[in-house]
Amino acid sequence: MSSDEPAPDDDTGPLPVDNRAPAAGAAGQRRFDAPLSVNPRPVRKDRRPVLLVAVATVAVLALGVLAWLFWPSPDSEDTPTGSIASGTPRGSEVPETEASDAAAERLRGILPRGYPPGACEEVAPRDGASAAIRCQKNEDPGGPLSATYTLATDEDALEVMFAEVLDALAVVDCPGNIQSPGPWRRNATPQQVAGTLVCGFDENTSTVAWTTDSQLLLSEIQSGPQGPNMVQLYAWWSSHS
Repeated sequence: MSSDEPAPDDDTGPLPVDNRAPAAGAAGQRRFDAPLSVNPRPVRKDRRPVLLVAVATVAVLALGVLAWLFWPSPDSEDTPTGSIASGTPRGSEVPETEASDAAAERLRGILPRGYPPGACEEVAPRDGASAAIRCQKNEDPGGPLSATYTLATDEDALEVMFAEVLDALAVVDCPGNIQSPGPWRRNATPQQVAGTLVCGFDENTSTVAWTTDSQLLLSEIQSGPQGPNMVQLYAWWSSHS
């Protein structure tokens, strides 16, 4: 047994460590006595993902700008900008109710005389008309018991409405053997045709109807079972047309 080894009966403890430095160049020289020096290898960063993200961002922004430029505004939907469908400049269109009120007011201004207050009222105009008024009994001698006065929108509409009146009548010559339907003239301007006149019966009701072309006006007057008769109705027309 070596003198350095403890006897079996001795207490054991840490063994002594030999701290003597090994000889220079010896194989047992410690490898990590000096700090390590590291030369890091340069790493090339791949910039392609960053470039792709930048290109995608620019593309999205460009699409957004184009969408904003060409997206229709709310007030241009179904209607050309600055105009309404009929080509009238925006802001110059006349509301339908205002135009209807103006037409009705004009019609009231050209009604024949002899109607008392409250005898006439506006009614819904037929197709091709801008206003219509229906009146009850006219108080002048021989005046009709009922009448309808209609403003046409144009000459063609006036012609169509007069044709509808003819279709509803049993046409006869007017009193005095006046052609019916036929042109009528005012005494002040006998050389100028003022419109077209017709006399007839709607069942048993005497009817006189006429157009006043310069005013686009269609007038229809009727009597009743108790009169006036056709001669009286025609005489009232001749002094009120």
